[in-house]
Amino acid sequence: MSKPSLMHADTIRRSRYAPHALATTLTLALALSGCGQKPEEPAAEPAVAAAAPKVEAAICQASSSWISNPNPPPEIAAAETFCDFYQFSWQWFLAQTSPANGGSERVFEQNRLMNPNVKSGQCSLPALLGRASAAKMLAARDDKPLGLEDTQADGNAMYDQNGNLLYYNMWYSQAMCESTQQGFASGTFEIKVAWKVLPAPDPTYYSMQATLPGGTAPVTLGMVGFHLANWTQNHPEMIWATFEHKTNAPLCDGSSPLPASGWSFASNDAAACLTANPQPTSGPPNAACDSFKFNTPDKFAAPPPPATNTPDNICRQFAHGNQPGESVNGNNNASNLLAIQQLNDQLVGANGMLTQLPDSNPMAIWKNYEMIGALWTKGGASSGNAPVPNAGGPADPTSPQRGSLELANMSMETFQQGATSFIPNCFGCHNFNTATPLNVSHICDNLFSVDSTGKNCVIPSTGENAAAAPAAPATAEKK
Repeated sequence: MSKPSLMHADTIRRSRYAPHALATTLTLALALSGCGQKPEEPAAEPAVAAAAPKVEAAICQASSSWISNPNPPPEIAAAETFCDFYQFSWQWFLAQTSPANGGSERVFEQNRLMNPNVKSGQCSLPALLGRASAAKMLAARDDKPLGLEDTQADGNAMYDQNGNLLYYNMWYSQAMCESTQQGFASGTFEIKVAWKVLPAPDPTYYSMQATLPGGTAPVTLGMVGFHLANWTQNHPEMIWATFEHKTNAPLCDGSSPLPASGWSFASNDAAACLTANPQPTSGPPNAACDSFKFNTPDKFAAPPPPATNTPDNICRQFAHGNQPGESVNGNNNASNLLAIQQLNDQLVGANGMLTQLPDSNPMAIWKNYEMIGALWTKGGASSGNAPVPNAGGPADPTSPQRGSLELANMSMETFQQGATSFIPNCFGCHNFNTATPLNVSHICDNLFSVDSTGKNCVIPSTGENAAAAPAAPATAEKK
């Protein structure tokens, strides 16, 4: 991304009011995968991103132990293949979404909860823990221009097909509070979750009860998105992985079959238009569907936006955040896509390990979700400019970015997709520079403090801002 685009992203960050799994199971005899290739090597025979690519190597393997006995690794395997990064991300997702101490809550809910109303020094305060605390922290989040409950990464409100706003929470690890000015501590991670209001209980969603900001009665919220950013010694830029509910939104190219329950973020008529007017490759929807105003947010005169509004119609431009064809920076897009698809197929496909669990198993709920993709840099380098065309400039062939180069979660970066966006992927906002490694996190300011420029996170010397002992979790209502 060019310099103007990074400046634009920084404005979005700092201004308070700135605006398929595999279609069929791959057979072992075919022996397909991108796991044996380094991310930086160009694809020999690149394929269109939305189709199952054809590259030869071994299957990227999932393990049932990730579900039954989760023990996520602290670092990416030494070979650093695409498969390694996605195995790492799935293991961390399943570990964080597993039951906590045999109770009704999940491990991620036992991490420290970011309080959007506290501007700095949160690591020196008693920790907010538990689902009941999360239900109370839906009101706002400082690093979003209009507040966490109303907006996404670009500051726009998002409304589901029932006309309800999406809501958000943010968690971070206790280890993050042990960081220094030189960088984050081992074990640092951040989790962001997007929720939609469920009009009636729906067993396909992980859910919680909450009283919405300004509301008086509790409602049921269903998880629609899950961001996981992991810091490791070799990857201080963080490994940005994202997961979604399978029925969030269709692909813009018209290839997505309509779910029995419909899409959360697109009307049946809008989805039918995409199907009737398919596109030959990834990217924006066919102009024949312009009347549905896909991926176009409503603008409001002043914050906050209303809690209900006309539903948005959303479609995903790039399957699993993956470009069609070969990337200009050597990212092997076909191998990247295949590793994602193979793990999704083994875990949440028709015969997947999670899919085959009985409904009574607390991990069975995750069969309704899938990995969209992940993003990182080669060798943990500064993220630099984007290797894809964007509103800030052309694709940079020297970019060290690897993985799903057009990565976007439809519940969080909905309106920042494709060549017209200044923020084509996570690094558009979370720009990483080895000289200022803390700034990759947008909540670092809230946990510690910020310098006089308002741009750089500052961690006081040891002892001045030590993390307080965690408080006992508040009593939560069961799912």
